[in-house]
Amino acid sequence: MDILKPVLSFILFFMVSPLVQAGKLQQEPIDSTHYYYNKVIKPNSKSDLLQAFVFYRNQKDRSLKRADTLEAVYSLRQLAIIQKKLGILYDSESSAIEALGLLEQLPASSERRESKAGIYNHLGRVYSEMQDHANAIAYYKKALALADSKLQDMVLRNNIAFAQLQADSLDVALEAFSSLYQESLVYQDSVIIARTLNNLGLVKGKLQDSTALLDLEQAFKLREALGNPTDILGSYLDLSEYYILQGNIPQARVQAQKAYQLARASNNPSHLVSALGVLVQLKEDPEVRFYKQLMDSMRTATMLVEGKYASKKYALAAQEALANKRLLQLEQEKNYKYLYGFFALLVLGLGITVAVFQRLRYKKQKQLEVYHTELRISKKVHDEVANGVYHVMTKIQQNPEVNEAVLDDLERVYHKTRDISREHHEVEVKENFKDVLLDLIGNYKSDSVNCITKDLSKVDWSLLNSNKKIAIYRVLQELLINMKKHSQASIVVISFAQNHKKITITYKDNGQGCSLKKQNGLQNTENRIKTLKGSITFNSEINQGFQAVIII
Repeated sequence: MDILKPVLSFILFFMVSPLVQAGKLQQEPIDSTHYYYNKVIKPNSKSDLLQAFVFYRNQKDRSLKRADTLEAVYSLRQLAIIQKKLGILYDSESSAIEALGLLEQLPASSERRESKAGIYNHLGRVYSEMQDHANAIAYYKKALALADSKLQDMVLRNNIAFAQLQADSLDVALEAFSSLYQESLVYQDSVIIARTLNNLGLVKGKLQDSTALLDLEQAFKLREALGNPTDILGSYLDLSEYYILQGNIPQARVQAQKAYQLARASNNPSHLVSALGVLVQLKEDPEVRFYKQLMDSMRTATMLVEGKYASKKYALAAQEALANKRLLQLEQEKNYKYLYGFFALLVLGLGITVAVFQRLRYKKQKQLEVYHTELRISKKVHDEVANGVYHVMTKIQQNPEVNEAVLDDLERVYHKTRDISREHHEVEVKENFKDVLLDLIGNYKSDSVNCITKDLSKVDWSLLNSNKKIAIYRVLQELLINMKKHSQASIVVISFAQNHKKITITYKDNGQGCSLKKQNGLQNTENRIKTLKGSITFNSEINQGFQAVIII
């Protein structure tokens, strides 16, 4: 399509150039504006459109030199209409946008309002042919907002409903056309009645409504009486489409043939293309039909791309046209809102960051308090309780009359206090932590219990900070103490694994197991791990051993 555009422009220039030369040799007719306006509205041939194109292009240039902006806008609107009738939709859209740009330079007035509404309506029709129905509806609605008469209102609402029909929003279109038809009967304009009735029939046909054909035929009779060849040809094509939907191909071909004959008589290029397109679609040759479908598909896809590009271009032009004070003020207010929103998010983010930091700091302080409390208790038990018990034992041993059973009881108390002190002594984690763990596990080996470690040396303990090492030490210590006191296990296996910065420690024993109730020791181990954003899970059943998995 990029190659095709220059070709079309060259052909148009080639066809227009002789007309320019001819215009120099003969004087333009009196009241040339009216003369060429009729050539645009009711062209007898393609030549009429080309002559009008030359006239309005020159008139636009003259108007711009005279700084007559409204006259230049009028000429651009006529150029856009001519280009649309010649099928050069992208150029037609460009001319309309150029006219809008000129209008933005003018102060508010009834002429400016009328011109803007007309250009919006034209852009809606252009986008509709480009199959960009969303943009078409948007521009029709812009034009509707500027409508200042009942006739304009009905025409634009009809255009919106027709775009909705093309976009297959059939229920919405049906409601709109039904309302418009009732209003047109009150308004008593035969052209509007015929148009809305015909469109109502189209929607009903797609919805398989049995009254669709009656509406289409009644609309055709009205148009035939009015004698407008374009509207009559449109009815033929719409009737052909209806019969295609009904599967009545012979009757569809009859209506398309009538449209083609009328187009040949008027020699209107766009009418000929429309009629021939339907006739080709109705051909029995599958290759011809496939070719037609393929060409339509490519044309639709290309027009959609052009329409999107054109929409972006116009959006940019409209943004640049926000030169009046009110629109700039609104833009500034919007920017202030964004700025305030950004600062609010920034403050919120800082607040959350501070809160998280304080929470982590609080947890760390709590961990240190727990650790120091344990050390203090351990020291006190060792210094005051264990040493005191040992001192009593020494005194009693000097008295031979003391019962041996009392000495045994005191010795047991002494060992328990020493065990408590050992359980909560300070953990040295700055040296080789692997050896510290091996020493811990080795303390629980005995003739009846075999403690096995697996892959301990494969873990890079330098990745963990002191708090995490202490937590691991205390948790393993708690598990081993529980094993020694309650499980009656003969084998304990503690395996280690590392995945990036995550370390997994699995504890298993073959003891008598238990019904899991996380109280006291187990609850303490879980709390220790959770404060470090790790996890610990327990698994045990009666006579099935005990298992714990730590991830930190």
